[in-house]
Amino acid sequence: MTGMAVGRAVDLTKLYGYVDLHCKLEEMFDIQGELCSTLKKWQVVYADEEDDMMLVGDDPWDEFCNMAKRIYIYTYEEAKQLAPKATKLSRVNSSHESVTPQSGSDYPASFANADC
Repeated sequence: MTGMAVGRAVDLTKLYGYVDLHCKLEEMFDIQGELCSTLKKWQVVYADEEDDMMLVGDDPWDEFCNMAKRIYIYTYEEAKQLAPKATKLSRVNSSHESVTPQSGSDYPASFANADC
């Protein structure tokens, strides 16, 4: 997966929260169990309208759905280097997967620290 830029779309209105999003991304990129794992192999981040990059899961689900314009999957080490002590990430060129969310969700936040 590293080194590929992939433009795929995810309809956030069909998902109920961050766990669903992680499961959908795992399915799309054939990395089942790797986003929800405690091994921390991958980190999911998103870009908002101003191209600021933020960690997925830091905002309530409905706010995330309205703000996210692009979703990226970085290796955990790449994400850690981007912002070791902050949730706001600097924009960098890196090996990553990208997904374009289709937002507009009316679903309530349903984040849970559960496996997919």
